[in-house]
Amino acid sequence: MKKIIISTLAVSTLIVGLSSMNSCSKVEDTIDEITIPVPITIPFDVETEIPFAVTTESIKYPAIPLNLDLDAKIRAQFNGATIDNVKSAKLSSFVVNFVSSSNSDSIKLDKVQDAKIYIKTPTLAETEIATVVNNVSPTALNFTPTADKELMEYLKSKDVSIALELKGTELEPVVTQMKIRINSDFKIQVGL
Repeated sequence: MKKIIISTLAVSTLIVGLSSMNSCSKVEDTIDEITIPVPITIPFDVETEIPFAVTTESIKYPAIPLNLDLDAKIRAQFNGATIDNVKSAKLSSFVVNFVSSSNSDSIKLDKVQDAKIYIKTPTLAETEIATVVNNVSPTALNFTPTADKELMEYLKSKDVSIALELKGTELEPVVTQMKIRINSDFKIQVGL
């Protein structure tokens, strides 16, 4: 009787062991199919025209829609991943480049001394995400992202927008119509 019980236990243990190894290999196969480098960078570039006016007082501009569909970008890059897999999103770079101005390009970005970028959605409060201090470049505003500012909930919205706040170097207002190109990168942490 002891031999039957010991044999039954040995066979049961063997079956359970083989089953668990098979299950683990299925999990490993699934993980191999969805390989996501962490973190990933999602670039976002847009060209737009804005009424450009600066003085020594800060002027906040109307919101610029980003038209960023993060879910589509993630799905396009990684089979099986969606916006629901985003665990963290942070701004890694943000640059506003001068393209042209309506006054024969005589007014450029060097008229901006300091700048701030804000992000918002219809359901989330506006928050500052990057700054420029003591700009001297006529062709680019290179923003420094606010350290560790979590943007995941903002980027999940398809109605996300940004707003510029600019402070100039001139006592008298400087006004033109300016075409700018925004180049930015968002660092995304995706998990399963």
